[in-house]
Amino acid sequence: MGSITRTALVLACSAALAGGMAVPASAADTTTTVTVETGLLSIAAPASAVLSTGTPGVNSTVTVGNTTVTDARAGVAGWSATVALPALTGDARPAQTIPTTAATYLAATVTPTGTSTLATPATGTDLTSAKVSQSASAVSGNNSATWTAALTVPIPAQVLADTYSALMTQSVS
Repeated sequence: MGSITRTALVLACSAALAGGMAVPASAADTTTTVTVETGLLSIAAPASAVLSTGTPGVNSTVTVGNTTVTDARAGVAGWSATVALPALTGDARPAQTIPTTAATYLAATVTPTGTSTLATPATGTDLTSAKVSQSASAVSGNNSATWTAALTVPIPAQVLADTYSALMTQSVS
């Protein structure tokens, strides 16, 4: 009876091992994809920047609040932000202007997000035409940058008393 029990035990173990190594009857593969969409490149800037009250022959200054470039293009192309400020025109005397040929705009501390290399801001002078205020290279995917800037406008010695204004344009491409 001992040899029948051993034989039955060997057969039972062999059947269990063979059942545990069974190959599935069939298999199917599913190709899985995702499309990553591109977004926009945009800039947001303060609605106003009020220069300090000044007197003829001195500089008028202001810290321009947060300017933010948002690059949601999910790509590798860099971007360049620019600033332009035409001559400031007198409210009461529109013929009177304060030129911006000697004005400066300097981006201060920049807070980046994402992967990009931001250029060291250079002092932009003669803001009558667009000057680069900030730029990014070595971009990979979505990124952004936020900064404040120091704007300085020299007030000419011969300017008349008035309130002067102009529309400063910040753009990105």
